[in-house]
Amino acid sequence: MQKVSLIKPTSKISSISHRFSYALIGVITLLLIVFAVVVILFDISKIEREMETRLGNAIELAQNSLPTPLWNMDYVVVNDFVDALFLDESIIYTKISWGDQVITEKKRPGAQLQEIQSGMPQVLFKGSEIIAKSSDIHFKGSIVSKILIVMSRESVRKKSLFQIYSGIALTALIVAAIWLTSIFTTRRYISHPLMKLQESAALIAQGDLDAFVDTSGRDEIGVLADHLDIMRGSIKQLFAELSESKQELEGYSRTLEHKVEIRTQALVQSVEELKALGEISRAVGSTLDSEAVLTSIVGHAVQLSKADAGTIYEFDEVEQVFVPRINYGVSTEFIETMRESRFRVGDKTVLGQAALKQAPDQISDIVNAPDYARSYLRKAGFRSLLALPLLRKDRLIGGLVVRRRAAGEFSAPVVDLLQAFAAQSSLAIHNARLFNEIEEKGRELEIVNKHKSEFLANMSHELRTPLNAILGYTELIVDNIYGDVPEKIREVLGRLEKNGRHLLGLINDVLDLSKIEAGRLTLSLNEYSMGEVIETVFNSVEALAAEKKLDLKIRDHTNHAIGKGDEQRIAQVLLNLLGNAIKFTEKGGVRVESAVSNESFLVSVSDTGPGLSETDQKRIFEEFQQADGSSTRKKGGTGLGLSIAKKIVEMHRGCIWVESTLGKGATFKFKIPVRVESQGKQI
Repeated sequence: MQKVSLIKPTSKISSISHRFSYALIGVITLLLIVFAVVVILFDISKIEREMETRLGNAIELAQNSLPTPLWNMDYVVVNDFVDALFLDESIIYTKISWGDQVITEKKRPGAQLQEIQSGMPQVLFKGSEIIAKSSDIHFKGSIVSKILIVMSRESVRKKSLFQIYSGIALTALIVAAIWLTSIFTTRRYISHPLMKLQESAALIAQGDLDAFVDTSGRDEIGVLADHLDIMRGSIKQLFAELSESKQELEGYSRTLEHKVEIRTQALVQSVEELKALGEISRAVGSTLDSEAVLTSIVGHAVQLSKADAGTIYEFDEVEQVFVPRINYGVSTEFIETMRESRFRVGDKTVLGQAALKQAPDQISDIVNAPDYARSYLRKAGFRSLLALPLLRKDRLIGGLVVRRRAAGEFSAPVVDLLQAFAAQSSLAIHNARLFNEIEEKGRELEIVNKHKSEFLANMSHELRTPLNAILGYTELIVDNIYGDVPEKIREVLGRLEKNGRHLLGLINDVLDLSKIEAGRLTLSLNEYSMGEVIETVFNSVEALAAEKKLDLKIRDHTNHAIGKGDEQRIAQVLLNLLGNAIKFTEKGGVRVESAVSNESFLVSVSDTGPGLSETDQKRIFEEFQQADGSSTRKKGGTGLGLSIAKKIVEMHRGCIWVESTLGKGATFKFKIPVRVESQGKQI
């Protein structure tokens, strides 16, 4: 039997004895290291505690020995005591002081004290190099001095290094002994038998199925050799069977590869088509740039149909002609010739026939169509054409044409794919037309709205003049200027004046709103005091609150800050908020708070009224909108007050909002800059 090399023998074999020894040594070494680290840390901790004890004893000795000499200013005894402390080699620095005066100070030569900061710590201080402690020295209840003692960790470091070196040496000695023992044992009883078995297995793996296998062993390796010998026989038999079926498998494999290649090409084509359709669909749905969308469509259509050029036409319903919109793969001269040709529905061109039939139409070779009058196509080298109508609900809006310089029909899958592109093109052109119509309508509505606002502003102004005259004459009659007025007539005149002033307020609201919408409302920016504005508005509504027995309070935290803005308009906003709060509150009270924060005035008006639902909170600042409740309907109003207040606040470059829970009252807040240097945009 022919030997076949299945695997290459490795040039370097990792010995089992070595791996076993390394594993054993690694485990033991890790255990020894952990044990040594624990012992060293324990000893270091013990030495550390001993140092702290010695340092504490030195402090305690100073507290017991120094009070009397320090009190008697016997500094010789104090210096002797310090010299006695330095008999302990760990002490490197001692300082005794009283206030800023240093009584005595001693430092061991070469000692480093960078870790001690200025001052004398009252608690134990531990640094990386030193340990220090300070304490007061008392004499009969009075502090006579302070003492600072610093000890070096040098002795701890030396003992630690000695223990580390000793542990490393002992660990290395134990590891070496274990390594030699394990190498000898594993090499004799494991490695050598396995090496022989490995050599036999390598020969079998290289195709030598007659290689010798030593089965004399009676241990686990011997059992493995028996199994290897049995496996050799089985492999020998399998090789014979496999060589018989090899030719059959190779033939089947070649057939399968060919089928897979064909299927793969089809799948790649399908993926490209789906990807192109997906990109076009996303473009149509995400942008109104019809030029970009149509350019993408015609480019993908040409590439996926394996054509050379393409054009998307838009149908001009006025002149009943197709106008080239987007071109791909053609020259400028070719495009100009197409524009001059003026294709029409039903003419002898492929596009005219497709539009007439409202279905795809193609010419496989214009050389075989002598009656095809478009000679510029032959001049450009195009042979085959495919045209698809662009329809939107059976309405013709354009056409898609692809051209190929090779003769031949476009396949049905290509036609189906381009029909999908045609549908996307129809949608893109339709969306562009709708967008243009919407823009035109928007411009028309903007003009109409401006005219409406100007008309309302003029009418409101014209209505105020006679109404002010009526109210003026009514006041004169009530004041008996024209003679005594009977009581019955006086009551009617009172109601007339009240309703007239209500009507005047409504007209003023409409006038303000009209000015804002017409862009004619301007702010008169001057310096003002927010506290005075609140006080003025408070005085004007105090009688209304008293009439309903409501508790009206002011909390002004602006500290008389002077701002810059339109004082009258700000008062109008606050008056509207306070008036609404009083109008809709039946019991309880109304509170006004103001403050200055981050260069802005923050004003809030809180009430204990019925509150607002989440739905009402979203629309309460819109024009002609009111809270949807029975209490609101009873109170009446135009629904313009909050809308006007919002616009005035925004013209001050501020914002206004409401915080409320239904049934628990409401808090309206507005925030404007303290200094408004220029009027904000009227929204």
